[in-house]
Amino acid sequence: MKKILLFISSVMIFTACHNYQADIDKLEGQKKELVASANYKDSTIAAFINEVNEIESNLASIEVKQNKVNLATANGELKSKQIDRIKENITAINDLMKENKERLLALNRKLKASGLKLDNLEKMVASLNEQIAGKDKELAELNERVVTLNVTVAQLTDTVTHLSADNTTKQATIDDQTTKLHTAYYATGTAKELVDKQVLVKEGGFLGLGKSKVLKDNYNNTAMNEIDITKTSTIPIDAKDAQVITNHPTDSYTIQHQGKDQISSLVITDPDKFWKSSKVLVVVVDK
Repeated sequence: MKKILLFISSVMIFTACHNYQADIDKLEGQKKELVASANYKDSTIAAFINEVNEIESNLASIEVKQNKVNLATANGELKSKQIDRIKENITAINDLMKENKERLLALNRKLKASGLKLDNLEKMVASLNEQIAGKDKELAELNERVVTLNVTVAQLTDTVTHLSADNTTKQATIDDQTTKLHTAYYATGTAKELVDKQVLVKEGGFLGLGKSKVLKDNYNNTAMNEIDITKTSTIPIDAKDAQVITNHPTDSYTIQHQGKDQISSLVITDPDKFWKSSKVLVVVVDK
């Protein structure tokens, strides 16, 4: 009986000496560590998922812009505004691809540094790596097509420039020929004045008598007035009498009088007929 009482007393003494508060504090600490670890894991996964979503969103944007470029280049749309839009889309695609690669590289580093073993997330990252690698290949082909397109546009621009220059030259030639076609010359004056100016020459007759006045072969062009036959139909005379020396049908013009003894002008009534035989008009007047 004494032995039993002695054992019970020993147990009570041992129990009274044990620190249960330390056990409780330890368990609380372990609990907090587990909660903190769980929170860290959850927030880390959430951040990773958010980053993956951003990358996938960028890839979707790239797909849309890539389709626009493919459609434009396939249809051969070579207008300047369309080329500008293609270049803008290519620039945007390259920028998005650069951003994706940088994000994915950072995500890989964070995943390794986290120390977490997340199989599903690792598979998602691996899938993104494959998608970006595939996009790189597609964009390389697209960039090559755009380079070819730019060369084609440059060639077309060069052709258009040459054609434009050629057309300008041809138009200048046409304008020059039209001007020449519509240009005529006239001179009025007494017989002496016109001879002195080397417009007329006297031919025929005997000893200075009966000589006729005709247009000189190499007449002095500077002594004549230049006109546009499409705009000029009236030649001023202002003389007592007038004689048309050059060859023009009499039914293609009329002589206008001012008063009884004064001729005011020669009026061309049928320009095509009048100028058909000669683009030079010489009128000898008697003042």
